[in-house]
Amino acid sequence: MALIECEHLSHVYMQGTPLETVALSDVSLSIDEGEVVGLIGPTGSGKSTLVQHFNGLLKPTSGSVRVAGVDLAAKGADLRQIRRHVGLLFQFPEYQLFEETVAADVAFGPRNLGLQDAEVRERVDDALELVGLDPAAYGPRSPFSLSGGEMRRVAIAGVLAMGPQVLVLDEPAAGLDPRGKEDILGQIRTLQQQRGLTVVIITHSMDEAAQMVRRLIVLDGGHVFLDGPVRAVFERSAELRSIGMDLPAVPRLMQRLKSRGLAVRTDVLTVDEARTEILRVLQWN
Repeated sequence: MALIECEHLSHVYMQGTPLETVALSDVSLSIDEGEVVGLIGPTGSGKSTLVQHFNGLLKPTSGSVRVAGVDLAAKGADLRQIRRHVGLLFQFPEYQLFEETVAADVAFGPRNLGLQDAEVRERVDDALELVGLDPAAYGPRSPFSLSGGEMRRVAIAGVLAMGPQVLVLDEPAAGLDPRGKEDILGQIRTLQQQRGLTVVIITHSMDEAAQMVRRLIVLDGGHVFLDGPVRAVFERSAELRSIGMDLPAVPRLMQRLKSRGLAVRTDVLTVDEARTEILRVLQWN
């Protein structure tokens, strides 16, 4: 079932001025409930502009966007309700933390929904547990005393406390050290599996895309350039390179091995898959 639908969506910044810029042009796509989708493309291809239409932060210049069947540009559309169900985190969301304690920061959204104190506390505890932080240990702490990865988890918890159906993450691992990246990406995988959330991830890292998502939407110049299962998209290496994109490390290695005469599959994504495939071919030979 399609949860997010864009039909012939275009967005023009500063329309009618000398600074007019076309950010999206005739974008049509749908994202089903429970999907994990990666959004990739060169800088300036329209990725961030696109996801800001998913909860009504931006309105189409032309075309339409529907979330759970609701046309976000329609008169009377309840955008506040939509924003509860489509949680959007921009890059470095920890910069948006501002309360004195972790618990107060996570509680900010639910409290502004007018919920009773008991339900707010329950949502805060549940959200912190979902991102792997003990509410008793972390709730009373200042968010500014935490590591970068922990702060990012708190920011994600603040969105989860609103009870979203869709989680949109713009470069969720940006700026973190390798361990922090591994932790935050692991938490996102766990969240999706436990809650069945629809997840949309913007990333410049092809390796992250290979690890995290099942489907890739590639934007270029405000258009949908490619859209399909992650393995199939990474098989189209020549097209990706034509717009300045590269492959993840594992598919890149497999293509090099094949070009040197080793009859390996090139649609593998993980180190374990590559090891199995290389051993299979070597044993066969």
